[in-house]
Amino acid sequence: MGAPQTIILADDLTGANDTAIQFVNQGLSALVIPHIQFSDPSAFDTYDVVSFNSNSRGMSAGDAYNTVKNMAASLGAANRKFTFYKKIDSVLRGNPGAELAAVMDELGISLALVAPSFPANRSILEQGILNSGSGIVDAVKVFAQGMDKKVQNVPLEEIRRGYVSAADYIRNRHAEGAEVFIADAVTDTDLATIYQIAAALKTPHILAGAAGLANQIARDLGRETAEILPPLNRQGPVLMIAGTRQGETAAQITTLSRILSAPIIRFRVDLVREGKDEEAIGAAFTRAVEEMRQNPRICIIAVESMFRSEIPVGDVDRDKGEGDADSNAISSALGLLAWKLLDAFQFSAMITTGGDTSLEVCKRLGIRGIQPVTEICPGIPMGRIAGGTYDGQFIITKSGRFGNKGSLIEIMNYLSKSTDDTEKRCVI
Repeated sequence: MGAPQTIILADDLTGANDTAIQFVNQGLSALVIPHIQFSDPSAFDTYDVVSFNSNSRGMSAGDAYNTVKNMAASLGAANRKFTFYKKIDSVLRGNPGAELAAVMDELGISLALVAPSFPANRSILEQGILNSGSGIVDAVKVFAQGMDKKVQNVPLEEIRRGYVSAADYIRNRHAEGAEVFIADAVTDTDLATIYQIAAALKTPHILAGAAGLANQIARDLGRETAEILPPLNRQGPVLMIAGTRQGETAAQITTLSRILSAPIIRFRVDLVREGKDEEAIGAAFTRAVEEMRQNPRICIIAVESMFRSEIPVGDVDRDKGEGDADSNAISSALGLLAWKLLDAFQFSAMITTGGDTSLEVCKRLGIRGIQPVTEICPGIPMGRIAGGTYDGQFIITKSGRFGNKGSLIEIMNYLSKSTDDTEKRCVI
C-alpha cells in the first residue's frame, strides 16, 4: 500500500472518529490521530485513510485558521499528495468557516462544496438553514461570517435536478465570483448526488461536511471485498466517562443507569473550579471503587453540572457554558480519573462522551492512535487503541448530542454479545 488516499481534518476527536469509521465500514483501513503532536508520519503509509484532530473547536476564529492552515501545510497539502476532506460539525459548532478558508488558502483552491447534513443524526439542510431538531442555524451566514469569501446556497431543487445540471449551476456562479457553496440535503440520496456533483465539477475543489457526506465518499472509494473482523474479546466491565453537558447524553445516561441498576457517580466540577482537582478526583475514585464491588458490569462517571443545569435535548450548545478555562480543567481532571480507574480495574472497554473529554483521556493514557473497528450506532464508533500501555483495548467515542435515549443501552448490548455472533466486514 502506498500513501493514504484520504486525509480527514476534523476539529475535535469525536468528529475525527465518526468520520473515519465511514471508510472502515466500506472495507478501507483508517487511523485516527487524537492530536497532531502525537503523529508519526512513518505510520501513515499503512492506512488508506488518516483522520486528524486539530483540537480547534474551542479556539478563536483566528487561532483556528492558523492551526488548521499549519496542519495542512505540515501534511503536504500544497503538494496535493492526498485527497483532503474538511470535516465540519453537523450542527456547525466551532469555526467551520475559518477552518475551511484555511484549507482553501493553503491548497490555493478557490472552490469548496459544503454539505453539513447528517440525516442519520437528525441534521438536515434546506434553503440554507440547518435544522438539527429543535435548533436551527443559518448555515450560509455562519460560513460567510467566518471567512473572507463569497458564500452561496445550492437549493434542494437544484440538487434534485441531477448532478450534471447542479454542477453547471455551481460552475456558472463560481465564474461570477462565488467560492463556497453550501448544498441543501435532507436525505442520504441528496448527499450521494452532492458527491456526484463534486466529481462532475472537473475543477479543483475542496469537499467539506459531516460524517454523512464522508459516507458517500467512502462508498465510492471502498473495496469490493474486505477482511472479516476477528472475534473481539469484550468480556469484563465497562468504564463510562461523560464530560459533555448535552441534554441528549444526560437522557442517555439516566436511561442507562435505570435499566442496568447502576448508579451515576457525579463528578464534582465545583471542586475543580475551586482548584481542588485532587479532591474531586479522589471523591469520584473512592465512590467508583465502592460501586464496582456492588455492580462490576459498568462504572458510570458524569459531570455533576450535566444534571444540575441540563441543556435541553436538541440544543446545539454553541457556548461551552462552563467557560473555556473551566472546561479544559474539568476535561483534564476526568482524564486523570480515567487513568486511575483503568489502572485499578480490568475494564474491557471505555466509553467517552464529548470531544474535549475524549482527547484528555487519550492524552492521559498516552494513546497515540485509534483504529476504528465498527459503528455501533450512527456516528458512534468503537476503535482499538494503537500503541501505549492500553494497546489493543477498545474505546467508544460519542459526540454529546449523538444518539437517542436508548443509545448507551444499545452500546452495552453490543459489548455484552458473545464473540460468536460479532462478525463484521472491516479492515484492521
